[in-house]
Amino acid sequence: MSESLRILTQKIPKLPTLPPVAEKIIHLVNSKAAFIGSIVETIEKDAAISAKIIGFSNAALYRRGDPVTTIRDAVMKIGFDNVKSVALGISLLTLFKSERGEEPRDYRNIISHSLVTGLIAKELVDMLKWRDHGEVFTCGLLHDVGMLVMSAYFPDIYSQVLLKFKEGKVFLEAEKEVFGFSHGDIGAWLADKWMLPEAIYDVIRFHHCPAKAALNPSMAAVIHVSDFVCAKNNYSPVSGKGYEDGFDRAALKMLGLNEQDLMKLSSKVGEIAGPMEGILA
Repeated sequence: MSESLRILTQKIPKLPTLPPVAEKIIHLVNSKAAFIGSIVETIEKDAAISAKIIGFSNAALYRRGDPVTTIRDAVMKIGFDNVKSVALGISLLTLFKSERGEEPRDYRNIISHSLVTGLIAKELVDMLKWRDHGEVFTCGLLHDVGMLVMSAYFPDIYSQVLLKFKEGKVFLEAEKEVFGFSHGDIGAWLADKWMLPEAIYDVIRFHHCPAKAALNPSMAAVIHVSDFVCAKNNYSPVSGKGYEDGFDRAALKMLGLNEQDLMKLSSKVGEIAGPMEGILA
């Protein structure tokens, strides 16, 4: 941990407490005992999260057959891993609203961007024909959780980052200039505090520099490419243009992709993202 990150995190008055549904899911995942019945029972105890998962399952992307009305229906329709990922992501991302329901700056942009990045990442691993990618949607949902920490707990400093960004500075460089670290660094710090799986921690920390990821470089590259594609197609985590300027094209080489593949993925953003508007907000 850098000294600037250590000093700033000590100023957070109260770290968001994991909601019971997230704590239970993380425990089950870490213990490799994530049976369908146990996850379903856990989610069903949280009415707000259950409603969002049902809404997600009924979105146009998955619209086939009868409407989903229960969490068990959702498992049958979109799959156990997707239900688990959506539940975990929703329960963590929505912690950053205040008790009065107030939203940090760019909250809706960050949430929308995170959801679409998760969906595009799923599309990308399907293109790559990966067999085992159960964590990809969770990684996409949580990759920018550090940005929520910055916005919620240090709004004045975060505003300085946005000002430099609007003046033409690459967003990541603006963060490091103002904070001394990036949203990936503080997001990884929070992932460690929450005891998220190490592979997810790794992706959160290195999604802007995937070659540095020790545990999961390919997944970090998937999220990096998906992050870029979404930002370029009007699903940026911050207001204004140019967030995608920090794209590392080495990520394409890591995944065996070319520019044509990138254009193909980019063309799917509107089709995939449109039906999901408002699901997590």
